Amino acid sequence: MTQANDSSTPVFRTITLDNGVTITLGEPLSAEAMALMQPIGPQRYKLKPHTYQRAEEIDVQLTVGAAVQQMDFKYAAGTSYQELLEDFEAELGPPTSQHGGDHDEVSVWQDPSTQFELMRSGSRILSTLRDLAPTS
Repeated sequence: MTQANDSSTPVFRTITLDNGVTITLGEPLSAEAMALMQPIGPQRYKLKPHTYQRAEEIDVQLTVGAAVQQMDFKYAAGTSYQELLEDFEAELGPPTSQHGGDHDEVSVWQDPSTQFELMRSGSRILSTLRDLAPTS
């Protein structure tokens, strides 16, 4: 099932951590944000636990130029996909597209510079915020 997003609401590009530090797609990580990260691979970092209430874990992928390219969110067991979907619909309007069935579902919001995907696979709930803007 696919539905067009008639909303003109742009997809968010910044998350604010519990201590007020922000991480924004397309921008380098600040020294304050880096202090909350641990490296997990080339150009890939994981936020330390308990830094963002909405997700259990956040991984951040940087470009070669050190700008934030993508953020991957993992939600705690027991998180309701439907409740998250409703929260994001209230914030962003209806998804640009949706597909899936009873246990696997993907809802996507996209504008010219940003894509946000909310995914349910069995009991796991994940989301990805991706920078689509051309790199400078």
